[in-house]
Amino acid sequence: MNQQNSNVIEPRADEDSVGGKNLSLKNSSVTTISRNDQIASIGDSEEPPGNVPVIIKRLSFPEVIERCDDGKISNRKSSSASKRSLRNKVFVPRNSLLTDLCEDQNFRTLYHIFIVALLIVLFYTIVYDFVEGGSIKFGLGPIVAGFAKFHYSLILWCMMLLCTLCAYLLFKCWIVIHRKLKTDLLRTTWNIVGLFNFLLYQGSFLVLTLLAVAWLDTPPASSVAVLIEMTRFVMKFFAFVRSNVCRALDVGSCDTILLPSFNRYIYFLFVPPLVYSDEYPRTERIRWAVVGKHVFEVIGVIFYISFLLERFLNPTFYNFGKEDISLGHLILSIFRSIIPAFLICVFLFYCMLHSWMNVVSELLRFADRMFYRDWWNASSFAEYIRSWNVIVHDWLYTYIYKDLVEYCMGNCRFLATIAVFTLSAIFHEIILAFTFRFFYPVMFVQFEFMGLLLMLLTKNVRKAYGNVLLWFLLCIGSGILLSLFSMEFYSRRNCPVSDESLVDYMIPVSWFCNGISVNLNWTITSVLSSS
Repeated sequence: MNQQNSNVIEPRADEDSVGGKNLSLKNSSVTTISRNDQIASIGDSEEPPGNVPVIIKRLSFPEVIERCDDGKISNRKSSSASKRSLRNKVFVPRNSLLTDLCEDQNFRTLYHIFIVALLIVLFYTIVYDFVEGGSIKFGLGPIVAGFAKFHYSLILWCMMLLCTLCAYLLFKCWIVIHRKLKTDLLRTTWNIVGLFNFLLYQGSFLVLTLLAVAWLDTPPASSVAVLIEMTRFVMKFFAFVRSNVCRALDVGSCDTILLPSFNRYIYFLFVPPLVYSDEYPRTERIRWAVVGKHVFEVIGVIFYISFLLERFLNPTFYNFGKEDISLGHLILSIFRSIIPAFLICVFLFYCMLHSWMNVVSELLRFADRMFYRDWWNASSFAEYIRSWNVIVHDWLYTYIYKDLVEYCMGNCRFLATIAVFTLSAIFHEIILAFTFRFFYPVMFVQFEFMGLLLMLLTKNVRKAYGNVLLWFLLCIGSGILLSLFSMEFYSRRNCPVSDESLVDYMIPVSWFCNGISVNLNWTITSVLSSS
């Protein structure tokens, strides 16, 4: 059973490590270059025997690794662990998949047809509003309301960045003190203190940020921006510590502490991948035309999502909570929102994982642009999970799944998969709960229970049938998710609760305050019956 489910989190066998196929970047000179920034070289305070002074100099990071990698690094797996070791992430220069697909004329034509169809829907809505009501709604209402108090979000982001930068200095000080300790007992005690402080910092970072978002009462769009960045900073610092703590604490390796420099740490904080690496592939120049194109796409997608919300979803759920809703009206509302909800999910994918990630990568000259794979061709839920968001998947695989399999769970890969699903579901639920100010665990149920169930049900389905089934489930799932959250959001506005206790945030208002009235008086008439 363990081996059957191992492919949910693990990368596909036909890929270069965790990465995908090596694709050359078009229209850009690319090279995998070693960055010349330096590491912090700190010698021991005492002189070695014979009063020979220690020469302290600054070395490039690859030179230090070459000096100290002669079988002396203490982060060595035992022979039993190495037998079950999993592959590591490898970064190579490559384009985003959609970038390469757009090089094909047929795909580019389909892309243009899709844009034209969206413009026709937009123009139709504008003309309809003008003819029927005498005014035009451009769909800017959700943008204005959602991004209100965004300056508070920027202040919170700056504070989170400052804390994450200071964490590097604290980590470095902890390592320097550890190197000065002479006995194993002192080192072990100091390790326990360091682990406690690390967990305390990560927990405090999360709690204080969440409290600040709740206290400032920022709108949904401003809140979700801060919460996503909060999660990213936590994952980044965890990856940096996990990747560097073993070799930095190796007392017997050499006289240099193998800790990357502060400049390298800052670059890692801003570069798209969440998995730490000493060297990333880099492009030789910034293509400003590419930056401008993707920035325009980000702005256009945000506008169109706002248009879908204002035109299709808000009118459907605006009156929820004002009066009783019949079961038939509820079902119609859910089905009416399936297509807009799924379009919003696809637009969010394109905006965040393609356009925005390419903007950041181009500005930082980061050459590995594989932020997603061809998830639209997936025939199983396991393949979809691996392909939808490669950035988060790589972090979960490298630092959670891989460590659990190799060190904690005795190669029980199914339990490691459950742990990964649980952690992902918890953080998704935290982001949604503090974005909308209520706890409605629809996403948690979809991740933790439906996700594992679909993983088993779609494992051996034929590829064509599996792909159709996956698309059908994605459409229905996104429609139900957005419908239920829209119902609860407007029910809390139209039927406000006291918010005096935590229970008020946990109980769905849409269920009890002018809730759903079940009156099944439906009749079915045959189309063959005479009128």
